[in-house]
Amino acid sequence: MNNEIIKLFNRDGADLWLEKIKDLEPHISRWQLKVDDNHKYCLEYMRIIGDYPKEIEAIDPSGGPFISIGDVINSKYKIVDIVSTTIFDIFKYGND
Repeated sequence: MNNEIIKLFNRDGADLWLEKIKDLEPHISRWQLKVDDNHKYCLEYMRIIGDYPKEIEAIDPSGGPFISIGDVINSKYKIVDIVSTTIFDIFKYGND
C-alpha cells in the first residue's frame, strides 16, 4: 500500500491531512488525521460533537475543517465512521 493522503484546508495555515493506515474491506479504509509540528495545537484545541468517547459525530480542529459522519471530501471520499478524534473510516468512490 502506498502512503495515500488527503490534504485538508485549515484557516490557521496548518499542514493538515488524513493519512491512510489500512484497508478494512473493499472501498473502506482507516485513516489518521495528522498535522505539522508547528501547528499541534490544531488537534489539542479541537471541538468534539457527540457522546465522547463512545460515539463521535463530528470533530472541528482549531482552524478547521469541521468533519462529520457523512461528509464527502474532494468528491471522492466519504466519512463513514469517526473511531476517535484522529481516526476515521472512509469510503473511497471508484476503483483507483
